[in-house]
Amino acid sequence: MERRQYTSVAKALHWAMAIVIITAWAAGYYSSTLSLPQKIQADSIMLHKSIATVTLFLLAARIPWRLIHGAPAASCDVPSLERMAARLGHLLLYICMVALPLSGWLWSSAAGYKIPVAGLFYLPPLMAKTPALSPVLKQIHISFAYAIAILVCGHVLMALKHHFFDRSDSLASMLPRLSRGQPDGREKQRRVSH
Repeated sequence: MERRQYTSVAKALHWAMAIVIITAWAAGYYSSTLSLPQKIQADSIMLHKSIATVTLFLLAARIPWRLIHGAPAASCDVPSLERMAARLGHLLLYICMVALPLSGWLWSSAAGYKIPVAGLFYLPPLMAKTPALSPVLKQIHISFAYAIAILVCGHVLMALKHHFFDRSDSLASMLPRLSRGQPDGREKQRRVSH
């Protein structure tokens, strides 16, 4: 029988990363776009880095888990073009999830700034201090930040479309199961139609 639910570990990693990425993005946007007193801006940048660097460790668990366990079987009702777009969207999301913190790490290294992880310890610099490269790496980091924002919005909109318009159980497959006895959406449809 085909698996219709993500594993508990996959769900935990998915939602942990969603919270970390959205929080880090908001802190980064706040610290880089608003005119703040220097101390508040410095603190908000350190908060952004402390949160954002956690994604590297979550990814170190999430990518191998996904490669080993895969995803639940897709509904047969989903058109092949939509399935292909979903695969491409997920691939681009994973690329951005890796590239965004790495580009920030490189930017901080080039600028000679510390890179904290959850306020517990610091990552070593990826390169020697190179102020000339700092503006280029900053622009790369910002580009990945906007790319991931677009991809996350697209991901959420498609999940809602599948759930509310297509009546698919794809969103439910990523939500925690409240009761082992509850049938999934597809099972409910089968019972109603018989």
